[in-house]
Amino acid sequence: MNHQQGFDPRQQAQTARMPRGVGLDLSASTVEYLQQVYAYLGASMLLAVAAGYVGMDSPLAMMARQSLLISLVVMIGTMMLAFWKPGAPTLFLATGSWGFLAGPIIGMYVNAGAAGIVGQAAFLTGAIFVGMTAYAMTTKKDFSFMGGMLFAGLIVIIVGGLVNAFFLKSPAMTFAISAGGALLMSGFLLYETQQLKQAPWAMHPAAAAVSLFTTIYNLFMMLLSLLGMGRDE
Repeated sequence: MNHQQGFDPRQQAQTARMPRGVGLDLSASTVEYLQQVYAYLGASMLLAVAAGYVGMDSPLAMMARQSLLISLVVMIGTMMLAFWKPGAPTLFLATGSWGFLAGPIIGMYVNAGAAGIVGQAAFLTGAIFVGMTAYAMTTKKDFSFMGGMLFAGLIVIIVGGLVNAFFLKSPAMTFAISAGGALLMSGFLLYETQQLKQAPWAMHPAAAAVSLFTTIYNLFMMLLSLLGMGRDE
């Protein structure tokens, strides 16, 4: 069985024999793994920003965004493909598609003279990402217990969002989902980062980057929604 480039099962086995460390006491194998993950993530973020810029005035992106079903199929489909066949091609297909579909939303704020809100959401997202990553890498606490609660919270947010989008269309519900979603994504950043540190090579670096990207993307969109609602009041 062939393994994806960059995913060495021997390194996985070597790391698995090591005790789960805390703080910054990382093995060379763990450091190498994290470097690959964050290199993939950084490239994905740059691609998503570029794709979002292109999608701001793209009729294709606007058409896809107006159909919730099309957007969901594209986003979920590309994400599942990136997990099924992890590697740079599927990673960049997924993250580029997500960025492209975000373009019309960002363009709506920019065209309304609210580009500052986009900048604020990006800044807050970056600050939360850096803060949660630093904390997950240095804390002695074990957050593995959060997995079940985070997954349950995600189901609630998804179901609530779909019900609100198709039936309720309630601004108060939108605010609650955005606020709860932002907190949930912050928790996911903490949990996922510590899992990558404690169990390196258990997941392909590109797949790990996809997971982090989707969390960061959703955090940004939740914050953008909250800040946008604050401006409308």
